[in-house]
Amino acid sequence: MNPALDSREDLNPPEDTDRSRSRFHLGPVLLVLALPPVLLALSTFTGFGLEQNLPSQSAVAGAFCAVILPALGLASIFGASSSAHGLALSIWSVALMLAFPQYISERRESATRIGLEYLSSSLDASMQQKVVATGLGWLRLYGSEPERIVRAERRGVRERQPVGATIATTKVATEHRPTWIPYGGEGQTIVIPVHIDGPEFGQQLQFIFDTGATLTTLTRDALDALDIQLDDGAPTILLRTAAGEMEARLALVDAVWLDEEVVEWVTVAVCESCASPTTAGLLGLNVSSHFRVSIDHESEQLEFVPRRGRRNRKLDIQPWLDLSSVLRRWDDGRLELTIEVENRSRQGIRSSVLEVKCSEENFTIRLDPIPAFGSVSQVASLPRNSLCENFEIRPLAASWETDRF
Repeated sequence: MNPALDSREDLNPPEDTDRSRSRFHLGPVLLVLALPPVLLALSTFTGFGLEQNLPSQSAVAGAFCAVILPALGLASIFGASSSAHGLALSIWSVALMLAFPQYISERRESATRIGLEYLSSSLDASMQQKVVATGLGWLRLYGSEPERIVRAERRGVRERQPVGATIATTKVATEHRPTWIPYGGEGQTIVIPVHIDGPEFGQQLQFIFDTGATLTTLTRDALDALDIQLDDGAPTILLRTAAGEMEARLALVDAVWLDEEVVEWVTVAVCESCASPTTAGLLGLNVSSHFRVSIDHESEQLEFVPRRGRRNRKLDIQPWLDLSSVLRRWDDGRLELTIEVENRSRQGIRSSVLEVKCSEENFTIRLDPIPAFGSVSQVASLPRNSLCENFEIRPLAASWETDRF
């Protein structure tokens, strides 16, 4: 036996050989295990880019730069071995997916779905559905997205005016042509014809034009004729009428027409004493305020000119909102205001702005859409150390979801 050969064999004992083989097999295994989180992260960032209307190539390239390149740089620090690459890709992809909703709230799932659908678009429909379902299943391992926290905006001299201009609206007149409506009535009473729409059909009724009434009123018989149900749980308001104060229940009519001009989803108060044998109620500011109105006494006509800009529907929407809030102050001075808003109406609310009145400053908070008979919960972040122990919240602007015209 050759002593030199024995000496070389002793330099490489069996246990070192096993450890070398173990290291050799670990790298590919880590790379395979990194595939699911990497593919999921690539899909999410691709989908986010597509949501921002980026070209598809740019969205894919951006996702690659965000997910792959930083992981390769991280792996180079630890020797650029296959094991290092597998660990770096896994850790970086998981970190990106966990951090995504912290910076871009409530978009992770939608972005992931869009990215999965795009990246699997070359597959047949059934396979594509399986890919999307599998990817969304992986996404659930990251847990649910944290509740979105919006930042309240200070109100003051720099506020963009008018607030109503930031609110989506119903029909906005573009030509602003005047509408002339003849009126009748006795004495100082002005009576005009108004067409009211219910869910299935409408009816023309006579209304007293009343600039002192905030809400339009109707009788119970008129609502029944329009097939508008008056729910027992409908909100009530206090009306001041010629006969004194009274509590009136509210209803929502689908549309109010002044000739060819329409105001959709108008809140009306049920008031019998506001009507007469020839009129169905009062036409209030929640309709007339959308127009510039002038009276031509010689021709006995009212001129209605639609106001420029978008319509703020706060007068109609506010009575249907139930607001509750809790203010929490953290030890580091942060203030978080949790707001619960319930929509008690049969129509969805597209957008709304709340005003938070504190002792020294006022803030505005924009709410998410609220479905019919639904609710929304939102957390708003107020500036640190604001003096807001005593505060008041009220709607500032709002608009309905419109689906008729």
